[in-house]
Amino acid sequence: MSLIDSNRIARVEVRKTEDGYSLYRDGEPFFVKGAAGFEHVEKLAAAGGNSLRTWGIDQTEKALPDIRRLGLSLCAGLWMVPPRQGFDYSDVVLRESQFETLKGQVHSLSREPSLLVWGVGNELELGVSELNPDVWNAVEQLAAYIKNVDPLRPVMTVLASVNQEALQCIDAFCPSIDFVSFNSYGDLERVQSKLDVIGWERPYLITEWGANGHWEVRQTAWGAEIEPSSTEKAAQIRRRYQRLNGSHGQCLGSYVFLWGNKQERTPTWYGLFDEKGRATESVAAISSLWTVKGEDETCPQISSLKLASKGALENVTLVPGDWVEAVCELSRGVFLEGSAKWSVACESDDKKVGGDRETASELLDTRFEQLGEGRVCFAAPSVEGPYRLFVELQGPGTWVATANLPFQVRE
Repeated sequence: MSLIDSNRIARVEVRKTEDGYSLYRDGEPFFVKGAAGFEHVEKLAAAGGNSLRTWGIDQTEKALPDIRRLGLSLCAGLWMVPPRQGFDYSDVVLRESQFETLKGQVHSLSREPSLLVWGVGNELELGVSELNPDVWNAVEQLAAYIKNVDPLRPVMTVLASVNQEALQCIDAFCPSIDFVSFNSYGDLERVQSKLDVIGWERPYLITEWGANGHWEVRQTAWGAEIEPSSTEKAAQIRRRYQRLNGSHGQCLGSYVFLWGNKQERTPTWYGLFDEKGRATESVAAISSLWTVKGEDETCPQISSLKLASKGALENVTLVPGDWVEAVCELSRGVFLEGSAKWSVACESDDKKVGGDRETASELLDTRFEQLGEGRVCFAAPSVEGPYRLFVELQGPGTWVATANLPFQVRE
């Protein structure tokens, strides 16, 4: 049975209850169990999710047919170019041009029955030294317009973190915003306490969350971020969801990130799926949390990835052409013939902030010699510099486990 009536627009509202706040859809409580992305929508429904969050109209249009067919709800993002990308909100002509474009998007979605909430902008405060009131006036202009066109669904804006100055700007300039949402990763378990300290008592959604972000992990001596394995990421997701399951009254639900795949620092850091559509262990973890069912335990688990001859997991330095042995150890699953894919790439030199588009480094033409289960030898690159060793392990069905290890080559 469809979760969302495919023909009727339902009223969605935020209500204050004895326990705090809750979203209500057609008079029934609706706790968001969602994912951020626009791919694998059928797998989201199968996992027990009830909502999908997009960032802009292009993604929304790609996902909408499946959202409608599967009866999911939509958090529709309206993309406002962030100031960190050079958009000058003090330029009235430029600002009005963007507003006219977004007005058309609002009209195209305003009669959409699956729509749950409007998302005006994303992380507009990120990467700037000083907050510009013109940014928040533009947010209010669009939010007020939405409220006039569609009075039945709430309007939010999204911050990159609990930022007191940004919250004060929203309070001062954005009366049409019904609630503020946050993108939070390693500090997810501190969101509520931070809000308590600054006295923010309004409801909120978590619009992105997941494993540790690249700014929240250890780095090598040469500044390369150390990415958790897919197994470590799943463990972080299991633990962090306990902070999002309705145990406190201000949180209206959450959208796990990323229900898809992208290049951000590495090709594997944020996606819950790989580029072939195979699911990582995090998908099994979040599905068990959403459905309160036993977790599918067929996905392989990686316990460690190391360069055995160096005896280290980080700060590994190799000599050009050095012949080195790599070892991937499992805590669950087995290595079958051809199930492990090994590769080496230069460390990315296109590192941005806020999820802005990055270009992935090309894989090197590296020859790997198989030594046994989870063990290979390869020659270090001949050119000095920072690199990463990647391993992908195909599990039963469409499961995949991933890990990588940064290393440097130096004489």
